Amino acid sequence: MNLNLPIPENEYERVLKLSDFDLDYVNFQDKFKDLAVLAASIAGTPISLVNLIDSYTQWTLSNYGLDIKQLPRQESLGQYTIKYDEKPFKVEDLSKDDRFKDRFYVKNNP
Repeated sequence: MNLNLPIPENEYERVLKLSDFDLDYVNFQDKFKDLAVLAASIAGTPISLVNLIDSYTQWTLSNYGLDIKQLPRQESLGQYTIKYDEKPFKVEDLSKDDRFKDRFYVKNNP
């Protein structure tokens, strides 16, 4: 694992709990398809993703506005949301943030 990633203090326990579920991420997309639409509507955003993040991959269970099924963890925004669990992690403009401005999901203006 890339040690430059923002790693939560509870990373080991978090990944262990996730693995205990023995999930088939692809099969969840139909079950949760409306959840991302609802989240985008509530938040007033053009894109919403419902993700699970293991040690290496961000798995998208439901998406709205960005057709993606998985993403390497080191390229994801989600890696930061699991690091900062005490308060919401918020970025007003990804194109102005050095961590994200060169990512395909920002440069290609989905």
